[in-house]
Amino acid sequence: MDDVTLAHPLVDAVGAGFVVHETDAAVVECSGERTGLLLEARRAGLVVVVLTPGSSRLTAAMSAMLRRTASSWVVRDVDRYRAAGSDVVADDVATAMLAPQTVTRSASLGPGAVPWVEALVAVHHPASDAATVGRTAELLLAGLADGGPDAWGTVEPATLAWSVAEVTAFTRRRAPRPTRLVAVAPTSGGIASVQVRVERSATGVTEETRLVLPRPVEAGALSTDDEVPTVLTDLARRQRVLLGTAWRTSGHSDATVSAHQLPLPVPLGAVVGAAAVRDLGIDPQTLPAGVQAVGPARVPSLTLDFTPEGMRSGAVLSRGADAEARWRRLAQLGDALGPRAVELLGFGDRR
Repeated sequence: MDDVTLAHPLVDAVGAGFVVHETDAAVVECSGERTGLLLEARRAGLVVVVLTPGSSRLTAAMSAMLRRTASSWVVRDVDRYRAAGSDVVADDVATAMLAPQTVTRSASLGPGAVPWVEALVAVHHPASDAATVGRTAELLLAGLADGGPDAWGTVEPATLAWSVAEVTAFTRRRAPRPTRLVAVAPTSGGIASVQVRVERSATGVTEETRLVLPRPVEAGALSTDDEVPTVLTDLARRQRVLLGTAWRTSGHSDATVSAHQLPLPVPLGAVVGAAAVRDLGIDPQTLPAGVQAVGPARVPSLTLDFTPEGMRSGAVLSRGADAEARWRRLAQLGDALGPRAVELLGFGDRR
């Protein structure tokens, strides 16, 4: 192996272009030390490999942080290694981290898994004293879980009592530097995870909110998540949404994922903000069924509902049939709005 130097206490091994952080924690959180390692490695042009036993789980925030920093999760199988999401077993970490994902994605739930709703929403705030941070998370949780965030912080575990005023004040003190926050919300189905990223833009401030909401259902029952497009529509009326997407996925009820889970994401709804509608040249007068205009008639925002037509009339589909029908519905609406809209929302990257 080539020598790689990165002075950090969590580095347990080095390789050609990567460093290894090994932990046997049952739940691997996005702690301050791990966040520091990932950011330092990215600045040094290195990839971090988080090496765990196969039984470990990652929090939603830690999993997202690995994706943002192009890092990898590898599990140890006795004296061999396997990348999370792959069945390919390798003799060394370097080979394992480069292995392609080979687990077949399925809409069915894996062992110990429950349905999730995942939402990613970016909103614009003007650069004014009236701008607040954290309201998007509150609105999403109020609409989907009848609750709100309980605690927040810059790393996990979140220990500060939730307050939009405090979150906003903290973000302003850090400006113009970007700010990343995590929050948690106890719900009837488990623990919801929220991640917020705030950064300056050319015309104000962009706040990106990522919500992972476990929603367990009774044995044998199906998740419908019919209210998700309605919640997105309400959000588009209340805030200046740039883009938003919502999906059904799965994981554990504490918003953690295992190395063996690779669910098929199922599209639930989306928002194309007014600025994107204008830039894409979408004519609001030619909208197909399933696309709703919200806001000023001249340049509205658009909310997309991927509920299959049959389900609108009360039909019940199996989990797999529901997933395929929603993907077909996305394709139909995507054809109507154009490939640039589909690319902008990132739908093509999720399957």
